[in-house]
Amino acid sequence: MEQLPAGAGLNRAQSPEELKNWGITEQLFRPKAKELNAGWLATGWQMAPDLSKVTVTIREGVQFHKGWGELTAEDIVWSTNDTNGKITPTSIHAQAGDLASILDTAYAVDKTTFVLPFHTNDVRWELYFNLAGDSFSILSKKAFEAKGEDWAKANIIGTGPFEVVQWIRGERAILRSLPSHWDALPRFNELRMLDVPEAAARVAMLRTGEADIASLPVRDVAPLIKQGYEYKSAGAERSLQVTFSGNFWETKHAKTGEPLKLEGAYVHDVPWIGNPFKPKDANNPPGMDDMEQARLVRWALALAIDRGTASNALFGALGRPYYLPMFPTNDPNWNDKWKVPYDPKKAEELLDQAGYPRGAKGVRFSLAIFGATNVLDWYEVADAVAGYWRPIGVDTAVLHYDYSLMRPNLVARSNTIPVAMDCRSAIFLPWDWPRGEEETSLTRGGFGCAIEIPTIAETFFKVNAERDREKRIQLNNELADYMYHWMLKAGVATPEFGVVTNPRAIKEWNMRPSLYHRTNSFELLVPAR
Repeated sequence: MEQLPAGAGLNRAQSPEELKNWGITEQLFRPKAKELNAGWLATGWQMAPDLSKVTVTIREGVQFHKGWGELTAEDIVWSTNDTNGKITPTSIHAQAGDLASILDTAYAVDKTTFVLPFHTNDVRWELYFNLAGDSFSILSKKAFEAKGEDWAKANIIGTGPFEVVQWIRGERAILRSLPSHWDALPRFNELRMLDVPEAAARVAMLRTGEADIASLPVRDVAPLIKQGYEYKSAGAERSLQVTFSGNFWETKHAKTGEPLKLEGAYVHDVPWIGNPFKPKDANNPPGMDDMEQARLVRWALALAIDRGTASNALFGALGRPYYLPMFPTNDPNWNDKWKVPYDPKKAEELLDQAGYPRGAKGVRFSLAIFGATNVLDWYEVADAVAGYWRPIGVDTAVLHYDYSLMRPNLVARSNTIPVAMDCRSAIFLPWDWPRGEEETSLTRGGFGCAIEIPTIAETFFKVNAERDREKRIQLNNELADYMYHWMLKAGVATPEFGVVTNPRAIKEWNMRPSLYHRTNSFELLVPAR
């Protein structure tokens, strides 16, 4: 499991997504069969004809843990506004920017009815309140007001089939199933989550029976499956990619029109960053502006990556090559014209053409790539990509440190070094859905994917406003063409996201589908003993 974060019982303080995945809290919607947005706490919802707001009714009689009373619309409104970076500027929740990009202040109408007012309609709005998505936790407003912020950070009061017995950051969570629950009764009494940093230790605990379920690097999965262990997944895949950070091409906020501050993005002439504001500089080859020069560099770096080999080496049968972030290769609308071949010879030709010949020591220029130490996939992808860039004359250093140290730069839009990671807006959404908001100014105040591109924002708005599915698909096809041409992000691999279980302990686990998460639905676990 990932390290248990601080502020677990308060959304603004980065309440973790595990709360709803594990069954501590619940959300408005969840997948059911082929339906992505089936009601969960929500019993009905009605979108206004002008798409300006949605009115939601909720289930009556749902109880908060530890005697904190019945869930009301006020609790959902408070949890939503507490998360939303536009309403609560101090919010550091992963969804602070997502909600800020679409929502104004939510408000209750009565005990069971509330309104979500949109300043920007998003056809995916249910996903932000969905077990399948990247949603926040619904927590008790009454407990927060009675006990205060510090208490709320340390005490998690939700409505799910498990309540928290113990929560020690960086060590453990102990959950107890409730004797009664409006929806689900787990088949075991207690769930213990241990934070074990070393993958080898997790493998050992699984083999000795100390652990029944283990989250492991994909490379460790295949040997265990051969030995009879099972792999369980909610269906999510990671879109691992390299973002060529620092290409901040927007001048005004995509929604408000306010001038944007660029914190150091164009202080230096950087090979992979195209400067649309000063397209001519001293090192541009004759007849080539800075935008085209940087585009050739990005394409060269993308062509140097052997995706098939990297995907197989890192993830085996659980991964596959990934080419164009935001656009999944397993969708029927995918077109092979967007594939990026492995062609290091062509990569060198493009670097020569861009005005970066090899120097006396064979080096064209130097760069650094970031891969977080606490996210193994990012760590390994950064190392792999660096290994492909060095042979084409790009002296590549890999920066390995905790993601928490990089995140402020992503929020501030000040990062200018390539990053190996996955962005939620690049997840494998249905082809007709809007995408890419984190690559625009729309999520300013929250997380951003280190680029801001006007065409992505414009397409986002057009897709949201279009009611015809085929026309939405065409708009996104045009965006794919644009992203392929400019190569602002290079895909690397897409591993499946899951856990390994011991069949002697776990007989069955039919998780609900998820677009984002490794596991969910612990109340659906069927013990083997």
